[in-house]
Amino acid sequence: MTTRHDNLLKQLIETENSHDVEKVLTFLTDDIVFEDVTFGVVMRGKDGFKEIYPTFITAAPDFKLEPKAWVTDDKSFAIEMVYSGTQKGDFPGLPATGKRFSIRMCSFGEFENGKIKGRRDYWDLVTLRKQLLGEP
Repeated sequence: MTTRHDNLLKQLIETENSHDVEKVLTFLTDDIVFEDVTFGVVMRGKDGFKEIYPTFITAAPDFKLEPKAWVTDDKSFAIEMVYSGTQKGDFPGLPATGKRFSIRMCSFGEFENGKIKGRRDYWDLVTLRKQLLGEP
Protein backbone atom coordinates (compact mmCIF):
# COMPACT_ATOMS: atom_id res chain seq x y z
CA MET A 1 0.00 0.00 0.00
CA THR A 2 1.36 3.41 -0.97
CA THR A 3 1.08 6.11 1.67
CA ARG A 4 1.21 9.87 1.31
CA HIS A 5 4.74 9.73 2.75
CA ASP A 6 5.77 7.23 0.07
CA ASN A 7 4.51 9.68 -2.54
CA LEU A 8 6.33 12.53 -0.82
CA LEU A 9 9.64 10.63 -0.96
CA LYS A 10 9.09 9.68 -4.60
CA GLN A 11 8.39 13.31 -5.53
CA LEU A 12 11.36 14.56 -3.49
CA ILE A 13 13.79 12.19 -5.24
CA GLU A 14 12.39 13.11 -8.66
CA THR A 15 12.81 16.79 -7.81
CA GLU A 16 16.35 16.29 -6.51
CA ASN A 17 17.16 14.55 -9.79
CA SER A 18 15.87 17.61 -11.66
CA HIS A 19 18.41 19.71 -9.70
CA ASP A 20 15.77 22.37 -9.04
CA VAL A 21 16.78 23.66 -5.60
CA GLU A 22 13.78 25.98 -5.26
CA LYS A 23 11.39 23.12 -5.94
CA VAL A 24 13.24 20.84 -3.49
CA LEU A 25 12.63 23.52 -0.83
CA THR A 26 8.87 23.04 -1.20
CA PHE A 27 9.27 19.55 0.32
CA LEU A 28 11.19 20.79 3.38
CA THR A 29 10.06 22.41 6.63
CA ASP A 30 11.39 25.90 7.34
CA ASP A 31 13.59 24.49 10.11
CA ILE A 32 14.91 21.50 8.14
CA VAL A 33 18.16 19.94 9.35
CA PHE A 34 19.72 18.12 6.39
CA GLU A 35 23.02 16.41 7.11
CA ASP A 36 25.57 14.71 4.89
CA VAL A 37 27.14 12.65 7.67
CA THR A 38 30.04 11.35 5.57
CA PHE A 39 31.26 14.84 4.61
CA GLY A 40 30.30 16.35 7.98
CA VAL A 41 28.08 18.95 6.29
CA VAL A 42 24.97 20.20 8.09
CA MET A 43 22.40 22.40 6.35
CA ARG A 44 20.12 24.17 8.85
CA GLY A 45 16.90 25.77 7.70
CA LYS A 46 15.95 26.56 4.14
CA ASP A 47 18.58 29.31 3.94
CA GLY A 48 21.31 26.88 4.98
CA PHE A 49 20.04 24.35 2.46
CA LYS A 50 19.99 26.94 -0.37
CA GLU A 51 23.53 28.00 0.53
CA ILE A 52 25.16 24.56 0.63
CA TYR A 53 23.09 22.10 -1.46
CA PRO A 54 23.96 23.71 -4.83
CA THR A 55 27.64 22.87 -4.19
CA PHE A 56 26.70 19.18 -4.54
CA ILE A 57 25.03 19.96 -7.88
CA THR A 58 28.14 21.85 -9.03
CA ALA A 59 30.33 18.93 -7.94
CA ALA A 60 28.27 16.44 -9.97
CA PRO A 61 25.93 18.33 -12.34
CA ASP A 62 24.56 15.09 -13.79
CA PHE A 63 24.00 13.37 -10.43
CA LYS A 64 21.13 10.97 -10.06
CA LEU A 65 19.56 9.34 -7.02
CA GLU A 66 18.07 5.94 -7.77
CA PRO A 67 15.87 4.65 -4.95
CA LYS A 68 16.16 0.91 -4.30
CA ALA A 69 13.93 0.45 -1.23
CA TRP A 70 12.31 2.48 1.49
CA VAL A 71 10.12 2.24 4.53
CA THR A 72 7.97 4.94 6.06
CA ASP A 73 5.67 5.37 9.00
CA ASP A 74 3.74 8.38 10.29
CA LYS A 75 6.88 10.14 11.55
CA SER A 76 9.98 8.80 9.81
CA PHE A 77 11.59 7.14 6.82
CA ALA A 78 14.58 5.09 5.75
CA ILE A 79 15.61 4.87 2.11
CA GLU A 80 18.35 3.01 0.26
CA MET A 81 19.58 4.63 -2.95
CA VAL A 82 22.37 4.60 -5.50
CA TYR A 83 24.00 8.03 -5.94
CA SER A 84 25.81 8.37 -9.27
CA GLY A 85 27.22 11.04 -11.51
CA THR A 86 30.36 12.61 -12.93
CA GLN A 87 32.55 14.66 -10.63
CA LYS A 88 32.99 17.96 -12.49
CA GLY A 89 33.56 20.11 -9.38
CA ASP A 90 34.99 19.65 -5.91
CA PHE A 91 33.41 17.59 -3.18
CA PRO A 92 34.59 18.49 0.33
CA GLY A 93 38.21 17.27 0.44
CA LEU A 94 38.00 15.77 -3.07
CA PRO A 95 39.14 17.97 -5.97
CA ALA A 96 37.34 17.49 -9.28
CA THR A 97 38.51 14.46 -11.25
CA GLY A 98 36.09 14.33 -14.18
CA LYS A 99 35.45 10.65 -13.34
CA ARG A 100 32.14 8.83 -12.95
CA PHE A 101 31.06 7.41 -9.62
CA SER A 102 28.26 5.21 -8.35
CA ILE A 103 27.86 4.54 -4.64
CA ARG A 104 25.20 3.10 -2.40
CA MET A 105 23.76 5.30 0.31
CA CYS A 106 21.08 5.32 2.98
CA SER A 107 19.02 8.24 4.24
CA PHE A 108 17.06 8.44 7.44
CA GLY A 109 14.71 11.24 8.36
CA GLU A 110 11.55 12.60 9.87
CA PHE A 111 8.28 14.03 8.58
CA GLU A 112 6.33 16.94 10.00
CA ASN A 113 3.07 18.27 8.58
CA GLY A 114 3.58 16.56 5.21
CA LYS A 115 7.17 17.76 4.72
CA ILE A 116 10.69 16.58 5.48
CA LYS A 117 11.87 17.97 8.83
CA GLY A 118 15.18 16.13 9.05
CA ARG A 119 17.38 13.97 6.85
CA ARG A 120 20.73 12.31 7.39
CA ASP A 121 22.58 10.78 4.42
CA TYR A 122 25.18 8.05 4.98
CA TRP A 123 27.41 6.57 2.28
CA ASP A 124 30.82 4.97 1.81
CA LEU A 125 33.65 7.49 1.36
CA VAL A 126 36.21 4.71 0.77
CA THR A 127 34.31 3.49 -2.30
CA LEU A 128 33.94 7.05 -3.62
CA ARG A 129 37.69 7.69 -3.18
CA LYS A 130 38.50 4.42 -4.98
CA GLN A 131 36.30 5.38 -7.92
CA LEU A 132 37.46 8.98 -8.18
CA LEU A 133 41.10 8.76 -7.07
CA GLY A 134 41.96 5.12 -7.78
CA GLU A 135 42.89 4.56 -4.14
CA PRO A 136 43.19 0.93 -3.01
